[in-house]
Amino acid sequence: MYINNYKATEIAIIICSWMLALLLFAYLKFGDVNDAFLIQWYDKQLFFNKNIYSVALAYGLLLGSLLSIIHLYVYPRIIQTPSFTKNIIARSVSFLVCFKTADILISLLYNGLNDFHLSYSNQNSILRSLFLYAVIINFLTDFFLLMRKNLGPDYFFNLIRGKYHRPREENRIFMFLDLASSTTIAERIGHIAYSSLLQDCFRELTPLLLKNNASIYQYVGDEAVITWKINKHTNRNQCLDLFFSFQKRLQQKKDYYSQTYHTVPFFRASINEGRIVMSTVGELKMEIVYHGDVLNTAARIQSLCKNYHTDLLISENFYQNIKEEKVYIFKCFNNIAISGKDEKINIYSVNRN
Repeated sequence: MYINNYKATEIAIIICSWMLALLLFAYLKFGDVNDAFLIQWYDKQLFFNKNIYSVALAYGLLLGSLLSIIHLYVYPRIIQTPSFTKNIIARSVSFLVCFKTADILISLLYNGLNDFHLSYSNQNSILRSLFLYAVIINFLTDFFLLMRKNLGPDYFFNLIRGKYHRPREENRIFMFLDLASSTTIAERIGHIAYSSLLQDCFRELTPLLLKNNASIYQYVGDEAVITWKINKHTNRNQCLDLFFSFQKRLQQKKDYYSQTYHTVPFFRASINEGRIVMSTVGELKMEIVYHGDVLNTAARIQSLCKNYHTDLLISENFYQNIKEEKVYIFKCFNNIAISGKDEKINIYSVNRN
């Protein structure tokens, strides 16, 4: 079972959220209650003064682990609605089942091992409080995770942290991925079918983004702009693997696309890297934007793919950091003039060996 960084982070968020939430519940419910009063109220003092926090952690770990599995492997299969509201409702119903299951398991465990029991009225009181508290925590967690998914993990965390409130420089890789012959396809199949085609194509792209640690900067018409932050752990092979794996996925589903849209889509792409400026813009609608020659050059290079009869072109900057890789064949085109730049540049086509 492959767990990428995105899934691992989601698992950590869910489990930690529930463990912390139930620890807080235990503290708020029992932390400031006098032990003598607890002895009169409940049958056993030992459970409260020694085990209550370990029980809260165990409950949080069990419930968080169960919900992690459901979030990653059940929800994507049974909840296909694009509606944010319907998604939240469906997840809430699923949560109620999980909550009751975990409650029964924990109750059986403690009844069997510790012969622990609460009076019926006090048990109902605690469960009512815990149930209401858990519903709120589940809603907030689901809302947080859905926003993270819809906005993109990097974009979401950077936005809520206000990381780019002031413009700052970063080294990044950009890929401009564009549907070939898009105008012809749109005219032939109609704009509604064309929009559905783009949805299907970019849906195929999503798991590859997660696998290759890539982020979507933006979708512009029939083009996806993909980015990687450059650091000591950056693996530039992932950039090329993403493109070739995407092309392979589309070819594997060519029968579906032919029958549904009467065409088999293929994409052309360019890759460039360098220093850019990031900042947030807007107040009514805030957005993180990138500025710099790196993006302009990448866009211009992508437009040259058709002229040089290749699906993928990379810049000199990117080539210098990946040229030693033996699994790819690079072909250089020297002194190419591109619009918007006075100096001519070298670009390279890329094919798998």
